[in-house]
Amino acid sequence: MLKTAEVGVRGALRDRGYFKATATARLTPLWREGTDISVVVVISATPGPQYRTGDIRIESTDSRYPLAISPEILRGLIPLQRGELFSTERVRTGLENLGRVYGREGYVDMTAEPETQVDEERRTVDLVVKIDQQAQYRVGSIEFLGVESMTREKLIASLPKPREVFDSTKLNEFFKVNRAILPSDASRDDVSVRRDDKTRMVAISFDFRTCPPN
Repeated sequence: MLKTAEVGVRGALRDRGYFKATATARLTPLWREGTDISVVVVISATPGPQYRTGDIRIESTDSRYPLAISPEILRGLIPLQRGELFSTERVRTGLENLGRVYGREGYVDMTAEPETQVDEERRTVDLVVKIDQQAQYRVGSIEFLGVESMTREKLIASLPKPREVFDSTKLNEFFKVNRAILPSDASRDDVSVRRDDKTRMVAISFDFRTCPPN
């Protein structure tokens, strides 16, 4: 509980430009009666100086392999502008945006690593996001188990076709679009995505078979 409180306070401050904020929590018991206990939690925070956003750049981890998506486009996915209060929450949002965009282009193993550099004199934080985009995958095969052929044809229409780029975001949309014709308990747990590193293909399997009763 104390760690959760510390993280919550520290995070709230760092989302408001206090990039080096620290927080500690202390628990003091007031009384105990059997299994019941009353405590008071005191949280002490040291905000430190407030920082603003400096330069933000998007770079490939390996200069030999340029990014498949323009760094200028990727930069626009990070909701921070130069001069604004630096926010770690907005950085996280930007990294999530990058993951979704690369996922749509088949780069399902892409990783984005943020690196920060603090300028104490100017009270700014520069951000460099290093992207390792890995390999691009395409759809190899799609399999449905536990559905009738007519339903299968309707379901497959909402997915990328074989040989097309594997858009990983389509799997989330799949369940929303087809909710009316899917089994009531269908979920992402029913989906298996197997990668073939040699062919750069993925095999997608939907298993909607119900387990027989014991």
